[in-house]
This record gives sequence, C-alpha cells and structure tokens, in this order.
Amino acid sequence: MQQEQSIADVEHLQSIYNAGDYPACLEAVNLFLLFNPQNPEGLLLKAKCEYQLSYNSPNADELLVSAVRGFEELLRLTADHEEAMLYLAYINIFITGANLSEAITYCDRLTESILLDTRTKAITYRQEAYYQKGDVDNALKDLDILIKLNQAHTVESRSLADHEQGLLYAKKANLYLYHKNDPAKALETFKEGLIHRYKDVHIYTLIANLALDHQDYEFGGEAAQVAMFSGSADADTDEDLITLYHRLDELTRQDIINTSIIYAMLIARKIYPERLECDTVELLNFARHYIKIYPDWFIPYHYAGATLYEVESYTEALPYLQKSIELGGLALGLQRFIEVSYRVNGQLPTIERWPHDSAVMYYNAGVSFFYESESNISNADIARELLQVRTNFYKISYDSFYDYFYNDKRDGADNEPHIFAMCCNNYGIALSELGEYETAVEVHKLGYALSPFWEQLSSLATALFALHRYEEVIEVVEQATAYSSDYLRFEDYIDLKGKQLTAIYDLGRKDEARELLTAIEEEYNSFIESYGNELNEEELFVLSQRYIVVQNIRQDLLGEVSLEEATEAWKNQLYKNPDDNSSWYMLMQNYYQLEDYNQCIACANNYQSVKGEAITIESVQKVYYMRGMSYLYLGDYVLAKENLLILLDNCQPGNENDESIICDTNISLAQCSYALQQWDDCMDFSLAATACYDRNGWKWDETWIKAALQYADACKVAGETDAAMDTVNNILKVAPENEEALQRKREWKSGGLFSFFKR
Repeated sequence: MQQEQSIADVEHLQSIYNAGDYPACLEAVNLFLLFNPQNPEGLLLKAKCEYQLSYNSPNADELLVSAVRGFEELLRLTADHEEAMLYLAYINIFITGANLSEAITYCDRLTESILLDTRTKAITYRQEAYYQKGDVDNALKDLDILIKLNQAHTVESRSLADHEQGLLYAKKANLYLYHKNDPAKALETFKEGLIHRYKDVHIYTLIANLALDHQDYEFGGEAAQVAMFSGSADADTDEDLITLYHRLDELTRQDIINTSIIYAMLIARKIYPERLECDTVELLNFARHYIKIYPDWFIPYHYAGATLYEVESYTEALPYLQKSIELGGLALGLQRFIEVSYRVNGQLPTIERWPHDSAVMYYNAGVSFFYESESNISNADIARELLQVRTNFYKISYDSFYDYFYNDKRDGADNEPHIFAMCCNNYGIALSELGEYETAVEVHKLGYALSPFWEQLSSLATALFALHRYEEVIEVVEQATAYSSDYLRFEDYIDLKGKQLTAIYDLGRKDEARELLTAIEEEYNSFIESYGNELNEEELFVLSQRYIVVQNIRQDLLGEVSLEEATEAWKNQLYKNPDDNSSWYMLMQNYYQLEDYNQCIACANNYQSVKGEAITIESVQKVYYMRGMSYLYLGDYVLAKENLLILLDNCQPGNENDESIICDTNISLAQCSYALQQWDDCMDFSLAATACYDRNGWKWDETWIKAALQYADACKVAGETDAAMDTVNNILKVAPENEEALQRKREWKSGGLFSFFKR
C-alpha cells in the first residue's frame, strides 16, 4: 500500500514538473524526500528542478551545485542511471567547463545506450568536450559518428535531419579550416554537406571564397549565387556579399569568365543596385553583353527581360522573356512572360513547358503572379484562366515541397517548412476559388501541421464552410481565435467570429446564434469605444467590412420579426455605430419594402458614401435599383432614369442573374421615358426588355405583356399607329383575354401589316 502511495506521489510530482512550475515541484519533492530519502524518481526530480531554477536566479551557483550533488547521489544509488549522467555531462561541458575528463567518461558509457537519442546526445557532448580540450582529431571522429547517426532521424523527420546534418558538416569543415589549417579538406567537407544545405549566409560566402581560392570557379559561382539569394538587410551580411561581388568582378576582368560566376553577378546587381552603382541601363547592358557571349543560355535573357519589365517597357521586355523561357527559364520569368504577353498581344500565351525551378522560387512566382500580374491584367474574360495559372504555380511548388518532406526526394534546398506551410495556404485558397474544396481542406490541414499560423485555419474554415461541414468550421475557428492579439488583429478576429456565427446559424441553432451575436456585438462596440479614435479612416473601414458577415446573420435572425421591428433594430445599430455600412444597407432595403421611398433614398446615399469604392457589384446593382425605383414611385422620373441607366451599365448581358435585372430595368426605363414623353427612348427600352425574352427563351408572361404594351403606347403617341396596332394584335395572340390589350384595340383604328414580334 505504501509503495502504491509512493508511485502516486511521484506521478503527481512529475505532472507539476511537466507543467513547468519548478518552484512548486521543488517544494513538494523536498517534502516527499523527507519520507522517501532514497527514492530515485524523487532525487531525479529534485536535481532537475534545481537545475532548471539555476537559470536567471540570484543564487544560481548554489542551485547548480545542489543539482550536481543530487545527480551524483543518484548515480551512487543507480550506477547506470543514464539521465543523471547526461545532466552531469552537459553541466560540466556546457555550463561550468570543469571536470571535462569525467564528463567524457560519462559520455563514453552513454554511447552504449540502447536509445538512439541518448547515444546522439552523448557523442554531441563528448565532441564538444574534446574540442574544449583541444583534441581536434577526436572531435572530428565524433562528428563523423554523429553524421552517420543522424541519418537514422531521416525516417521520422527528414527536415530536422537535414538541418542537423548541415550544422554538423559546417562544424566539421570549420575544424579543418581554423584548427587543422587545411582549407582544401574544409572545402571538400563543405561540398559533402551541401546537399543538406546550410542556413547561414556567411557559410555560403565562406564556401564561395574557399572555392575561388582553389580556382574551382564553377562551384565558387554556385555558392556565391546561393549567398546572394540568401542575403538580408543585415549590414554585416551585405558587406560580405558586396566584397564577394567585387572579387567575382575582378576575376572577369582577368578573363576568368564562367556562367556560374556571371549568374552570381547578375543576382548581386539586381539585389544591390545602389551599393554596386548599377542602374537599369547598366544592368540591361551587362545582361546584353553576356547574351552575345552565351546566346543559348537563358539567364542573361531572363535578367534583361526582368529589367525592362520593372520599368514597364513591356514591348521591349517580351522577346527577352520569351527567349529565356524557350531556353529553359525560371519560374519568376514565366510569371512576367505571361503578363507581358497579354499586355503586348492582348491574349495569354500557351505555356508549352514549365521551367525547372525550386519549390521556393515557384512559391515566390505564385505570390508575384497574384499581386503583380493577376491584379493588373485580370478581367472577366481571362479571370478563370489566370486563376488556373496561379494555382499551377502553387501546385508545382507544393508538389516539390511534398516530395522533399514526404517522399524523400530532392535535396535540402526545399527544407523550408514555413514556406511550405504558406504555399499550402495560398494553394488551398486558389483551390477553393476553383471549387475544389475537398482538396483544399487536405492541403490546409497539412500546412497547419507543418508550421501553424492562424491564417491557415481561416482559409481551412472557408473551405469547410463551402462543404457545409459547419461543426468542423466552429472547431477550427475556435482554434484560430485562441491566438493572441500579437498575431491576430481585431478585424481578423471579427472575420473569424463571423464565420463561426454563420456556421452556428446554418446548423439551425438560432438561440446559440443570438447569444454569440450579442457577445460579438459587445466585443465590437467595446473595441470601437476603446480604440476607435486611434484607428485611421482606412482601418475603421476594414473593420466595418469584416463586421458585415455578423450583420448579415442579424438580418437573418430579424427575419422572424415584423419589418417595423427589424427597422428599429437597425436604427439602433446605426445609433451605436453611425459609420456601419451594413446598417445603412439593411435600412435601405427595409424602407423600400415599407414604401418609405424618401428614407430609402437617404439610406442608399449614406451607404454609398460610407462604402466608397469597396462596394461590390451586387450592392451597386441593389443601390441603384432601389434608389431608381424609389424616385420612380415618387414621380421624379429624371433621377429615376439616371439611376436605372447606371444600374443597366453595371449588368453583364449573358449572365443568368443579370438578364432578369436587365429585363426589369428596361421596363422601368421605358416607364420613365413614357412619363417624360421621350417616345424613342420608351420604344428602345421596351424592345430591349422583350429582346431579353427572345435570347433567353423565356415564356411570355405578364412582364413581357407590360413591355409590349409600353412599346405599343409609345408607338401610338409617336404617330406609328400601324406598329402600335400590330403589337396589340401580337399580345392578343398570346393572351386573347388581356383586358388592356382589348381596350387599346377597341380605341385604336386598325391599320398596316407591320408585325414586330416575328419568330
């Protein structure tokens, strides 16, 4: 019974330690050891707590000494206690730097462990101890052992294994270079490790210089290319790269010309034009010079085209970009070629072959295509095709990354888990836009597992919503909104809560939706009250835009009350937030239904003023329709016609939804023209309305009869009596008992054989 209690106590102590509450754990374990002074688990926890608390503590030395005593006492009780030996070795080697020989002895024993992780740590610690002792040969041997051992990690995480391998090869090369004074062996080692890639730009700069020292210009240029691409805004890094560029430049002046070196120089001139005093003309001339020397090499064509593209000389850029793609090309070059081809030729090119390029570069090209190309040249005719192209950029990037992370293909250049995750987000968004929601869901889930960020969850929620998987939407949104304000801005939070609210409403859980709506409204109003004055006009507008989804659910819930009650509710919303465009929009609709046309017009004007250029085409149509019809009902035919004509201009013939709007709008315009005695306009608009019926194959109905009657009336007033009577006769063929047509026939004299509705 006492043993069972002891086990329970240790499990409780372990849970406190795992929670990171080391002071509480130490206090509890000291009490536990009063009654169980030689309990191994208790002694281990005590020593580990003291070790953890020694960091950033005023009595750090005292705690560390006590921890060491604890681990040593544990070894006296259990001579082969591996965890105690690991801690002691680490403390002696990395913290105190004392007792290195003893630490090496511990590591020697631990290399026999059955646990791979323990063996790896032991050799890592021992290698550092040898290094501190100046025993470089043994340190190198341990690095070789670690490189072999690390291969075992590839199965569980190739990304982690490649990262570790890169560090190990760099450390090994540095030992040869700085401690063995053997630059040739260092260069050989750097080459061996290159497949795993190095994360430090300084390493590539070092490799490039070493290779150039040994007259290995091809490899030196390749390393310089990676170094230039890996540069940052860090002044020290930039200075090293500028120095490297000048060394490459000096080699070319000595007639040591190599495509690898020229490529690195082109990259440098493109990235650091000011530092290298290289303007657009100089870069263009530099690229043209090497086109003459290497006419079958795509790189100088690419940079010539890119230079002209960036100064918007599209006609001049096109042949260079086209030639670059024909010879092989780069992903970014293809992005520019597609855009420039459309700008110059008015049509998108046929992509016969996509260039061979890295996963990262295809991701960058996809982003550039979206922000630079698609946003500038897209229109209704090519929007879908551009979306397909953007999707393919991301798909190629995704497939390449996937091969690296999951199929053990490709080299460490693709070891960028966060960029892969961002690619998943953008690829998933594009798939959703194409309607491929199931695939988008899987892509987003994979991306979030690789490198979590809330935007991925938001995109995942959008795809799940399209699939009506509302329970999952709610779960994903709850996970996303748990991110702190350091990552999640309030407008993004509101956008996510809108998704959650809509999902709950669509599940039919209306009471829960009302509760959440109230909670969101309180958070929104509180934020506006607290921070509204600190936000600029654009920020306030974005926030109100995100709030629209929430307000749409309010409108749905208000559908259960009377129109008058709903109107009062929206007036109350407007009182709280006068710039809430949703409230103006909902009131516009409600007043229209209540036939309070003056108020409808006022709300339409205010909505349009608040919404500005961000107004959607659907909202444009509704505003001009309701305002135009309100003016018509009020008898102001001039303003009615003005609004309805704008509505007509914002409709797309051939679009199924717009065709109905076009028909009704033409009928209303004919009515306005008749009232204004503009007979030609009345006839034209009436004919346009009936033409909608013809091209859509609609069955003639009351609306068609109304349009035909207006046409007949306009003809009669305009003196075209035969056309008027023939139109009436045609109406009576369709609707022989139509009283309005019969009345006109009685009143008008028959005449003429003109038939205007021939089929």
